[in-house]
Amino acid sequence: MAHFSSADDVYASLGACLKAAATDPDNARDFQRVGTIVRLETVAPKAQITLKLEADQPIEVEFGESKLRPAAILAMPGDTAQGFWLGETNIITALAQSKMKAQGPVAVILKLVPLVNVVAPLYRLQQEGGAASEVVVEEEIFAEEELEAAEDEAVEVEAEAQDEVAAEEETADGEKAAAEEAAAEEAAQS
Repeated sequence: MAHFSSADDVYASLGACLKAAATDPDNARDFQRVGTIVRLETVAPKAQITLKLEADQPIEVEFGESKLRPAAILAMPGDTAQGFWLGETNIITALAQSKMKAQGPVAVILKLVPLVNVVAPLYRLQQEGGAASEVVVEEEIFAEEELEAAEDEAVEVEAEAQDEVAAEEETADGEKAAAEEAAAEEAAQS
């Protein structure tokens, strides 16, 4: 049985998740790295999601027919789209097996791949009946923990650097004292 029963189902599920992820200010840069307009098409059911992902421009996500002219189009059955955005379907394999069809520059199509890492956690949560806000909270907690760990590591590195500087100064002071003592002995012997 197909995952999506209609175009409206595609828009309400996958489309809503893509729109939420793309328009989230924390993700905007990731999406804008695509640098152009792309269209995602499902062929069973027939649906279109057009994403305007241009650098330094507001992101736009349109469902259905769009006046935006895509530089690249990625077309596939709804089940393949489902697997791709959940991170379960490899784009290269899907293209090789004709489960996906691409039109336009391959470089643009491949720029969509990193977006799966942004979309998949949100989409997975949505599919399990959760809210995207739960993922955002989890990601914020994880980011705070990473920041704390990085700060702790920075403190340790700084302490080690200070210890090394102190040891070098101590060595330099010892060498200077030894040199002065040797010079004083030499002067006394002359």
